[in-house]
Amino acid sequence: MLINRDELPRHIPWIFACIVVAVLSAIWYVAAYIGAGSWEARPGGVQPVGLAMGIAGGLICLFEFFLWPRKHLRAWRLGRTQVWMRAHIWLGLLAVPLLVLHTGFRWGGTLSTVLMVLFLVVIASGVWGLVVQQFLPVRMFEKVPAETIYSQIDHVVGQLIREGDRLVAVTCGPAPGEHADFDAKEDAFGEVDSAHMVVGAVRTAGRVQGKVLETRSALAFVPDADHLRSFYRESIKPYLQGRAKADTALRIGSRAANLFHEARTLIPQPAHAALAALENMCEQRRQLDDQARIQFWLHNWLWVHLPLSIALIVLMFVHVFYALKY
Repeated sequence: MLINRDELPRHIPWIFACIVVAVLSAIWYVAAYIGAGSWEARPGGVQPVGLAMGIAGGLICLFEFFLWPRKHLRAWRLGRTQVWMRAHIWLGLLAVPLLVLHTGFRWGGTLSTVLMVLFLVVIASGVWGLVVQQFLPVRMFEKVPAETIYSQIDHVVGQLIREGDRLVAVTCGPAPGEHADFDAKEDAFGEVDSAHMVVGAVRTAGRVQGKVLETRSALAFVPDADHLRSFYRESIKPYLQGRAKADTALRIGSRAANLFHEARTLIPQPAHAALAALENMCEQRRQLDDQARIQFWLHNWLWVHLPLSIALIVLMFVHVFYALKY
């Protein structure tokens, strides 16, 4: 959920309403405190003002939790998801002053203390999730033009490795004592095409950038290109497979560019096109690694937020039970 210049007008009514409710609740509590006459006699959860705050905060917590099943009940048409998200954000923040007033600024017993700490951690994790959603998707858009579906990263990496294997085999031929281990490419009509190869490449067209399919024509064996094969097997392929050392130059774009520049001086000019394709594959791998890291930080807060939210709801009902019983 973005809160930017375009989306802010939709958030303003929620912000205004929550501020009004919070201010009126604070005024009610202050009036009750003045009526009590002393700080020791300040209203708590059993007085009318504290009880009302507790009921309101508890109902908000229940509503907040229902966003989770709501995402899996889209067919029920329970309102737009964007509206639910705005309510989830601002009502969740409104619950903080309401439940603090409910406690009467006391920690209470063990159960009440655990419940309040759990509530504050849930709120903090939700705020962190909201913050990272404001800038990480933009960072991914700018830094990862070859972005793919997150669950398909391993498949895309495997495809890069197959492309690299075939490209090196076509360009360098089989190593001594080996046989060609790649299949000729078939076109849409089932005809074998050994003179062309389709590889993925990151390209920019105007303001649009991303991965496109690029056809490389007239691929053929290049004599004396053994360095390309060894460079691929010793450095490029382990990096594509994720088995390279942590300090490999291929993990950093500028160092990788220097490494490929050095390789161009060691292989024949006709093999430079194949080397450029391999360099592009390494760039795609770096972007996929960046995407995986950004996805981790974009969603890791849910590992805290969701299970603790479930625990919060359970303990809230336990708290209500004991409050009514005693």
